[in-house]
Amino acid sequence: MRFIWWLMTKTPMVQTAEQGSFPEVMCATEEALTEQRALYGPTGRLEAVGPVGKGTLNAHAYDKAVMRRLWEKSEQAVGFDWKL
Repeated sequence: MRFIWWLMTKTPMVQTAEQGSFPEVMCATEEALTEQRALYGPTGRLEAVGPVGKGTLNAHAYDKAVMRRLWEKSEQAVGFDWKL
């Protein structure tokens, strides 16, 4: 298992915890973000690695019915109802 982990660290698709935290830190601290409803993350190969910036957000992410179903499924999965 150690060998497999070592091998994975040699690929360009693996990032450190520090690199993985960049999108969250940027969104929490950057005052110049133009869109609140956007995807910010790696902008390199397949939007999986590379510098942080505005990524591609698919059209279904704006679909209210899809949003509602995802929220309901998430509540069911964790066993918690956020409706007050």
